Amino acid sequence: MVSDHGPGPSPVARLAAALSAAGASPTPRELAELLWMAALLDRERQEEEPSREPGEDRAPSSTAPAHEAGNPEASTPGKADTPTPVPPQPEPVRHTPDRVPLTLPAPRSPQHRHDAPGGGGSPLLAPAPPMLPHPLALQRALRPLKRKVASAHVRVLDERATADRIARLGAHPDVWFPVLRPAPDRWLRLNLVHDTGPTMPVWRPLVSELHTALAQSGIFRDVTLHPAAPDGRARHVPVLDDGRTVTLVVSDCMGPQWRPGEAGDRWYRTLRHWARHMPLAVVQPLPEHLWPTTALPAEPGLLTSPSTAAPSARLAFTPYEAAPPPDHALPVPVLEPGAPWLAHWAALVAGPGGARTPGAAAWLPPSPAPPAEPTPDIASSSPEDLVLRFRATASPEAFRLAGHLALAVPSVPVMRLVQRTVDRDPRPQHLAEVILSGMLTSVPGPPGSYEFRPGVRELLLRSLPRTARGRTREFLEQVGGLIDERAGRAAGEFRAETTGERDGSGMAFATVSEETVRRLGHRARPTILFEADDLTGHPEARITLEYAVHEMLSRGALTASQFDVRVRGNGYVVHADPGTYVLPVLVAVLRGLPEVLTGLVDPPRLTVTFWDRPTPPPEAPPVPADILVVVSPDVYEQFAGSSAAQGPQRFQPLYRGGATDTPPVAWYCPLSPATAAPGPEARDLVRGPFITHDLRRLGIPAPGRTAVVHTQPDGPLTLLDPAQPHGDGPPRLVTYYEVDLTTHQSHHWVSLPSSGKGAFAAAVELSWRVDDPVAFVRAGVTRVSEPLLGHLLDEAARITRRHPLRRAGAAQRAVNAGLRRWPVPGLSVAASVELAPEGAAPPGLPQAPARSAPDLSGLLDEAETVLLGFDGPMARLFSAATAREAALDLLTLVTEHRDPQDALTGRPLAADAARETFVHPLDVLRAFARDRLGPLLRDRLDAIELRAVPDAPTTHNSVPLVRALHDSGRRVSVVTDVSAPAVHRYLDPYGLPLAGIHARGEDLALLTPHPDCLLRAMHSSGGAAATGVLIGSTVAELTAAQQAGVRFVGLARNTTAARQLDEAGCETTVSSLAPLLEAARSL
Repeated sequence: MVSDHGPGPSPVARLAAALSAAGASPTPRELAELLWMAALLDRERQEEEPSREPGEDRAPSSTAPAHEAGNPEASTPGKADTPTPVPPQPEPVRHTPDRVPLTLPAPRSPQHRHDAPGGGGSPLLAPAPPMLPHPLALQRALRPLKRKVASAHVRVLDERATADRIARLGAHPDVWFPVLRPAPDRWLRLNLVHDTGPTMPVWRPLVSELHTALAQSGIFRDVTLHPAAPDGRARHVPVLDDGRTVTLVVSDCMGPQWRPGEAGDRWYRTLRHWARHMPLAVVQPLPEHLWPTTALPAEPGLLTSPSTAAPSARLAFTPYEAAPPPDHALPVPVLEPGAPWLAHWAALVAGPGGARTPGAAAWLPPSPAPPAEPTPDIASSSPEDLVLRFRATASPEAFRLAGHLALAVPSVPVMRLVQRTVDRDPRPQHLAEVILSGMLTSVPGPPGSYEFRPGVRELLLRSLPRTARGRTREFLEQVGGLIDERAGRAAGEFRAETTGERDGSGMAFATVSEETVRRLGHRARPTILFEADDLTGHPEARITLEYAVHEMLSRGALTASQFDVRVRGNGYVVHADPGTYVLPVLVAVLRGLPEVLTGLVDPPRLTVTFWDRPTPPPEAPPVPADILVVVSPDVYEQFAGSSAAQGPQRFQPLYRGGATDTPPVAWYCPLSPATAAPGPEARDLVRGPFITHDLRRLGIPAPGRTAVVHTQPDGPLTLLDPAQPHGDGPPRLVTYYEVDLTTHQSHHWVSLPSSGKGAFAAAVELSWRVDDPVAFVRAGVTRVSEPLLGHLLDEAARITRRHPLRRAGAAQRAVNAGLRRWPVPGLSVAASVELAPEGAAPPGLPQAPARSAPDLSGLLDEAETVLLGFDGPMARLFSAATAREAALDLLTLVTEHRDPQDALTGRPLAADAARETFVHPLDVLRAFARDRLGPLLRDRLDAIELRAVPDAPTTHNSVPLVRALHDSGRRVSVVTDVSAPAVHRYLDPYGLPLAGIHARGEDLALLTPHPDCLLRAMHSSGGAAATGVLIGSTVAELTAAQQAGVRFVGLARNTTAARQLDEAGCETTVSSLAPLLEAARSL
């Protein structure tokens, strides 16, 4: 209510008065909309404040009204009762992981020769957007000057006149004389004179681009570039009074030669001399509304030329605002570097005379005139005055550009990048407004290096929307996108540098991709970071760490001239020269750093990072280790290829954001003994990491028993492909893991809560096997039974709490039905839970039988279905030699059907890589099961097997064994990976009483160790898997039986086969079929 505010006008009335005083009297509707918008913005601010993450800088809220933020009187020292608003700050920048922040180099200190610019980053040359956004439009504007005239020196043959002369004279060919005519020549030549005064370095790119555009236009006969020195001299400029020479002077008219003095008198005499002999014009990069502030103020009007290409001294100029010209002054056209201005000037030069052409001109007196008003003292102006003056006089585009520059570095190349980002049609005039605004001050560095005056940046940030201040990262990516587009295609114009430090010291002006950094000529500069958790208040820890840093560098054989050590609040940073070999330092850290730090009573957690990439290193993983070593992928490749990799230290891959389907961004190794990388005992299903120079040396993993997962140069972890172990490239250094694919079990007796006071006694049986080796290795799970049991207890307890003790059966069924998802990736888990009320007899679990001598009679007596493998138990289709020949035959087929594109690109042959690996044709078929050549290889193997049937010997006692099993009432089937035609051709003559033959199918991915063939056989016989027995001779058949739940009897003809079956977990092995035949006849 109004009465709540006490005497005096209401806040709405004060707001209306303030707006009216500012020159914008609001209507009641506008006031209502303004108040509604203010309430909405306040609500958004309250919603955004809690959403900020911890650690972000918060801008304290201001208590001043919105209309007082830009009032310079509101912050004067004399008004202590007015609260000073705290300027907003841009949100902290979190760079995208795959983007590289670029910073401008700081001036190099002459006392420190080895200091790198800035924060020790790697220098490079970055391209900048052009200052002339539309050079083609500029060239088209000069088309009126594109004329051809007769050359005074060059003659060409006039074919028509020559033929006419010969025809008329009828002369003999020996006395034919050619008729020559002047060659066509371009009409004009251009002198492009550019000012080299102290204010012109920022316009050097404009001069260069203007020279290129004019030279490539094809309009002028010659385009020559001439410098004009600040002392008023311009040497070697051709001055020809031939009507075919024009001169353009590119200058901002701010240098000393435009001011009164000896240089000014000399320069003005030169300009007047040019104006009397040829057309002369000044190209002014500043916008038109700033021309009155220069030493050559121009005004708009109409220009009239008496003739074509008349000298400027003969032009008639009629300004729109009539004012008497200075005595003896000559008119000189003044142009902006834009297409409309150049088009009018071209029409003026090319016109026949008498036409009135719109334009702008300045009067050129015999000597420079003194300034009419003294130059204001910008240094004494407050930041508020500077910003308000600029806001009142600048164009909207220039003011918006200045606001966005407050988010970056106000250097001229950065200004050009930011301008191209925020403006669809950037013009150099808007850039000039910012440079001449007085809000910038020059700083040491290359030409065009500026910094905002104190307090100006904060005020400019207020002009930006809150969303723009909070999206600094996206803004830097947009600026860097311009560099990405021109990298490698345009020449670098300004120096920038990347930083290899995690804190990203220095204000970034853009973020670019790693590929862009490589294209810009980045040279890797190794950086070693020694970062401790907390060194505050621990001087002994800092002294010891400093000693350790220099000791490691000394052991790594680095000389003092190769590196530079810098102190940081959390440790030390070592910047080495590009190309420095830091592997000896890494080896010294791995072997000696723990020993050096043993003198500390309570050592801080230390992270040592070896980094040689433009992107900052990733955050160290949360590994509980006293010392953690993190290396880049390139450094790890060097380490893995050295003899030091054979030591006890093992590196683990580190993925960005846990995205394990991407290549590792780094590798880490914990050095504290208590938390060392788990060995084979701790990580029960994975062995490694190991390092090998050639994956082909690993051979073929046992199908269904072992898998090999290895790294790729530029990709994530992948499963070993025996056909192409190294993909498309040659053998190289890789890191690999061995994964156990067999089934594992564990039994536990636990207690589960009920809905009442009592508890259930539970017997838990867990069995698991790896079905996705890559996902399991990425997960890095150790002691698998522990997370599985923990997950089961959590899920089961949640279910049993809903059941009373008297309903143990219902609770058991609910628990077994509710266990579906498991927390370990890549693992197939089966669980069985039996419940009983507390105090009752504990539920039992099936115990694994003790390993003893095989009881074949009991095994066959319990079986209803007997499955026989073909190759081995029934016949020996291939000997070792013929199997090798068949495998080579299939590999030859692979070579014959090689993709021509692979040959053109130099892709190595998969057959050559696998020629020494495969010893059996089924190994080849398994390796190419999912390849496009799989069907061709299957058809070729079908033919090979059919040819091998006549010479294949029958296994002794195989035929009597089949008949004896059938006579005892067992169903006998043959299961095999051999083709069905070959099996039938071999077995049909014997007339065996078989229940079925289940051979190789169309889908080669279902070959053993996949249990598909066994499951088909058991399904056709109508029996359960527990009532079946498989008699086989290979590890693949054993694995398929284990996965299908079928008992297995191994037939091993030699000790090698027996050892392989035993290592794979075969419990019953025989050396011949005689014991089985004897047991079958006893049934």
